[in-house]
Amino acid sequence: MRWDPKEYGNITNIQLPNDFLWKPDILLFNSADEHFDASFPVNFVVSSNGNVLLAPPGIVKISCDLSMTWFPFDEQMCFIKYGSWTYTGRKLDLRIDDTDLTERHKMDLTYYVPNGEFDLLATPADRIESTFNDEPYIEVFFRMHLKRKTLYYGLNWIVPSILISVTNILGFTMPSECGEKITLQITNLLSVTVFLGMVSEITPPTSESIPIIAVFFSLSMMILGCSIIATLVIINIHFRSPQTHQMGKWTQLIFLEWLPWVLLMSRPGKTFVRPSKVAQSQQGSRSASASETRSSPHIAFLQKTSGKHVVLIDDEESELLTNGDIHRLEKVRALRPHLLRSSECIVEHSAIENGIKEIIRLLNNFKEKLDEEERESDMQADWKFTAMVIDRLSLYLFTLLIAGTTALVFLSTPRLFVHSPIY
Repeated sequence: MRWDPKEYGNITNIQLPNDFLWKPDILLFNSADEHFDASFPVNFVVSSNGNVLLAPPGIVKISCDLSMTWFPFDEQMCFIKYGSWTYTGRKLDLRIDDTDLTERHKMDLTYYVPNGEFDLLATPADRIESTFNDEPYIEVFFRMHLKRKTLYYGLNWIVPSILISVTNILGFTMPSECGEKITLQITNLLSVTVFLGMVSEITPPTSESIPIIAVFFSLSMMILGCSIIATLVIINIHFRSPQTHQMGKWTQLIFLEWLPWVLLMSRPGKTFVRPSKVAQSQQGSRSASASETRSSPHIAFLQKTSGKHVVLIDDEESELLTNGDIHRLEKVRALRPHLLRSSECIVEHSAIENGIKEIIRLLNNFKEKLDEEERESDMQADWKFTAMVIDRLSLYLFTLLIAGTTALVFLSTPRLFVHSPIY
């Protein structure tokens, strides 16, 4: 349709009803709308030079294959495919009018409203000619390169999860007697479970790929679960006693000597000595006590005579009797009257000696009991110190594990190193 505007009152264009002119069957091939073509029927704008403009408004719904592997650090590429449903390229040709447009943006973004979830990086377009049954078919592809904004997910998901992991690590600094220690770690595990549930709700259900944020939360749950197991072991060891458990030699060597040295731990009032030095010190003490016993004078025995007097015979007199030294024996017997006069004092001293022996026996029993209690206290202290060693080892181990896992997960995302420009 063409006309000379001068002949028709300088009319350059007219509007005609939607069903007044022929309209090509150009459709959106990847439409996800239930009516397939959701454009609103509008009038044609016909110009005097023969150009016909049809610009129907509409909400376009398309299907897009999303890769959620790097969610929420992902970039998506969606396309819009237009083409004729029945006309071949010989009857209907489609071309892209890219006047005043850049190479990256083949869409007019004059009225584009920025989205709060995605950044529009580029909108390239391509004209593709395909052949089917020796007939050419023209299709136009408009691609949209989208990049997800991560500020929301970083502040609401990632940062709280990292803080939860840090508080879980700090839980190993709490004493084993504190009952809130296991409560804190169980609460942290439940919190990470809630975050993982939020990820499953916001991401589409698919088994093709697992979001990186879901991997992070899953690893955090596994680490928190292992920390709970470690805490239970620590509490179990802390409350052990000599009546129920006996610490083995290798356990003492590893947890009371090697690991404290590796972990830079110290135990007040306790010095670890090698077994050889301990044996030497014990042997030296036994020899010293034996020599002290040999050097002390003693009374060989007390002998009663006629029920009234007590005769004192020491080792020297017994030796004289044995060797037959009569002369020296008579000298010794000359002192016997003096001893007989003090027999009553000796009897009294004997009673006092028996009382002292009884007191010494009671004191020895009391000392043995105190020594036994001290040994049990030392053994129980060994179990508590072993729990402290495992606690410190868990602190270092889970710190490295959480830091390494977090770094490995987030440093593997491409967008942390390659920044796509926003156009």
